Amino acid sequence: MYGIYSYPFHLEKEGITIDISEKNGIFFYTRECCGKKFESFLSDPDGKIHINPVEPVNLPKSITKLLEIEFDRILIPPESSYMYCITFPVEICVFLESGNDMEVLDLFSKTPEKYSLYGSPTSGEIVRYHKSHLYRDIPKTDFLKEGVMSLTIKNPESDIASVSSAVFDSYGMKLYYNEEQISMVAQMKILPKKTAETEFINVPLIVGMEKSTELYFARKISVIKRYYLMEWGFD
Repeated sequence: MYGIYSYPFHLEKEGITIDISEKNGIFFYTRECCGKKFESFLSDPDGKIHINPVEPVNLPKSITKLLEIEFDRILIPPESSYMYCITFPVEICVFLESGNDMEVLDLFSKTPEKYSLYGSPTSGEIVRYHKSHLYRDIPKTDFLKEGVMSLTIKNPESDIASVSSAVFDSYGMKLYYNEEQISMVAQMKILPKKTAETEFINVPLIVGMEKSTELYFARKISVIKRYYLMEWGFD
């Protein structure tokens, strides 16, 4: 499913259908997923289609750029570092490459969206919410619905850290994919006063994975801050 295509072409996989065919000299794009359909005409006969996973904070519309993943509570000893795997939701983007430009053509997901409030009712932030188990090894997932994130939790402090969630800024996300898996690599650094900082590392979880096109890059959004400072989620 994921990859770069010249059209016309037809794809079907696990309830997702993507088709580009020629009608009266004009190419016509159609996508069906979970009972929803999207259609569009394409005027460039020499364009290319990129299909890949993107930052999962865009559906059903742009509400937030933050993703919260809640997982099984874990105690991290002082002055230590441990790596775990957690899952995250997947959104699929279809990009149209035309000339030297890249534009978002379609965006959809097989994973129902859920949003929540992170923090206090008065000063909290809206986040895309996802619940995950905590794994020591890479779990097998449906890569059209969920990806796997490697999360290294670093605790340089002198106290035990109790961690049960992680919040990430989507503008720093670096997604990679292959024929069986979607991945991200991230780290969390425990800070004083029960806070933490999360950020992404621009490397694949598995050697040989392809790097996804970043949605904010295609939308030409300038990004300076790539980490997130967490102030809740610790005991």
